[in-house]
Amino acid sequence: MADAKPTILIFSRESVEDDFGKSNEIVNFRRAGFTKRQVTKKLLDDHPSAQAIWILDCDIVNPFYKVLSKKVVDYVHNGGIAILGGWFSASVNPSDFDRWMEDAWKLPWRYGQYETTTVVFQTSAVGPYDHWCDGLPASYSQKGVFLKNVAPSDSWYASPPGSISESVSGEVPVKAETSIAFGKVGMGWLGWTGEVSSSLETAAAVRAMMGMNKGSDDDLEQLSQQLYRMTLG
Repeated sequence: MADAKPTILIFSRESVEDDFGKSNEIVNFRRAGFTKRQVTKKLLDDHPSAQAIWILDCDIVNPFYKVLSKKVVDYVHNGGIAILGGWFSASVNPSDFDRWMEDAWKLPWRYGQYETTTVVFQTSAVGPYDHWCDGLPASYSQKGVFLKNVAPSDSWYASPPGSISESVSGEVPVKAETSIAFGKVGMGWLGWTGEVSSSLETAAAVRAMMGMNKGSDDDLEQLSQQLYRMTLG
């Protein structure tokens, strides 16, 4: 019988050996580094039906990687899931990100504020399958890069109107922007997590984007812990 485990591809700056632990009992993780461009491209060629691609660094926005970028965009348009997370938000140039969103994705998402504040789950948000939001917290404190121009249906977590900065003393207001986004693109989905310091709450959101919100409580907790550890830096 064919292996029924979903495959998750991970693109990062360097290809490092990960100890995925017990998580590989429920998911096939495959990782490649941008520094070996052909290896990264081949990984997607070898797994065109991967359940999701998790992009942990921002190299892909560079025109040098335009062939790989187009392959990822095509993969999403054909029904795949791509998630921008990890160190992506902390390292990408805002103008490069805005250009990539417009040129490659045809999306209005734009680089927003960098802030620490409490973000709230948005009841207007939609997901790709039943029970996609099971286990996601109602709110939590997050430090990271927010997005502007995100449709209500694409905004999973946001700083609501009247939010206050938690990075400085005093009542300093912050803008109402999206910290975690997940929107429909073609037949697939594009996700964004802007947090720059890992948290289990954001790891749970990534797990939900990957379609890994089903299974035993122990399996789901193990996977969230693994995703959390993989974004520590």
